[in-house]
Amino acid sequence: MKKYLLVLLVILFTGSMNLYSQEKKPEFKPEIKIGGTFYAGWTYNADDADFIGKLDTAAATGPNSNSAFGFNPIKNQFETGKNSFNIDRAYINIRASLTPQINARITPDITSVVDQSGVTQWTYQLKYGFVDYTPLALDNGTSLTMEVGVLPNYWINNIEKYYGWRGVQKTLTDYSWTMSATRNGNTVTRKTASYFSSADLGLTMKFTFPSKIADLTVALLNGNGYKNLAFDQNRFKDFMVTGFIYPLAGQIKQNMEAAKKMNKTRIDGIADLTVGGFAYMGKLGSNEYGVLNGGSYANNRFGGMANFKYNFKNFGYVKLGGEFSLQSNKIPVTLAGGSVDSSITAQGISTWFEFNPPVEAFQEKLMLTFRYDSFNPNTTKPGTNLVGFTGDANKQTLMIVGLMFKPASVLTLGLNYQIQSFDKDYIVKYDGTTKSSISRLYFNTILEF
Repeated sequence: MKKYLLVLLVILFTGSMNLYSQEKKPEFKPEIKIGGTFYAGWTYNADDADFIGKLDTAAATGPNSNSAFGFNPIKNQFETGKNSFNIDRAYINIRASLTPQINARITPDITSVVDQSGVTQWTYQLKYGFVDYTPLALDNGTSLTMEVGVLPNYWINNIEKYYGWRGVQKTLTDYSWTMSATRNGNTVTRKTASYFSSADLGLTMKFTFPSKIADLTVALLNGNGYKNLAFDQNRFKDFMVTGFIYPLAGQIKQNMEAAKKMNKTRIDGIADLTVGGFAYMGKLGSNEYGVLNGGSYANNRFGGMANFKYNFKNFGYVKLGGEFSLQSNKIPVTLAGGSVDSSITAQGISTWFEFNPPVEAFQEKLMLTFRYDSFNPNTTKPGTNLVGFTGDANKQTLMIVGLMFKPASVLTLGLNYQIQSFDKDYIVKYDGTTKSSISRLYFNTILEF
């Protein structure tokens, strides 16, 4: 009897060991992946025009009240037919999976700077450098991840993904819009700025909801951006909340699983539906010192987005999307008896369209793209149209029409035409005549691996 019982125990024990070995997950192996991003191309000044930089204040005719800055612009301010090969972005991505819960990323960014002699030089800087820890990851898709270091701005990061053509142009909140242009003697000083930095030092927490129906990211940031490490500007922190909802995530997942069983890599019908929004409250690196009587900066941003993609049967697709973003800037002006606030509000909207013909020969390799942005850097002063870049004469638009060819998943070649327009004749042609728009022709090379 004891002999039979011993044999039974051995059978049960070995069976349970086999069951455990079958259910046990594969052993984790640390992994490091190296990739890169490279945007290069050629730019042609299609209309021999640029933003006014010099004024003819010494002309015998004197001032001209009909000119944008009160004087006629000087002729021949730039080289006619100006064109140039350029590199817009080049960086290396180093990603490491260190444990099942811990990952890291380091991204050196190759960029250009102008040295003290005015010569443009190549240098590099840290664009991203962070470690993330995921203490919670459930089978139903729920997860919680914490990150610390030089982090991406997750609004810009995601909008770039939905727009899809960062190698052509930056998105609405990352684009350098003209914020002001003032006359100083015979020169015009033009200042440009984006909504906020595309990366910053700080801490984030990202929560993914069950079935991956939505993502919520909360960030605490220095506010200076990744290019400015000045300690005296970051005593107060910036706060950002970003959220994206995927209402059809479950249905799209089921359709993809069914397509994989039929050895397909795509689904027909709706392939993406995303809505999202963000709120940013902070200083954006503004100097908090030197303002009398406790005046302080406040730079707040709010926005939303939507993206929709529909796959035609077997081949081709159409994509529509856009974002709307607001700015509210409280700027203290120092006076002898105290400080006053000069509040400025700005707003912008961007829409994009992409079409891949439902033709088997193209196989999602040829895309027609269109984008239209409208931006107003100051909506608090309507009804004025004074000399200079003021009032309702500072609105601007950006239109992009392009044809993109993707011979491989890692490489895209494109040709696009961009027109930036203003509400007033702030643009001068080579012959000295003025206009309200700048036209550029671009050839793009986009490499991502």
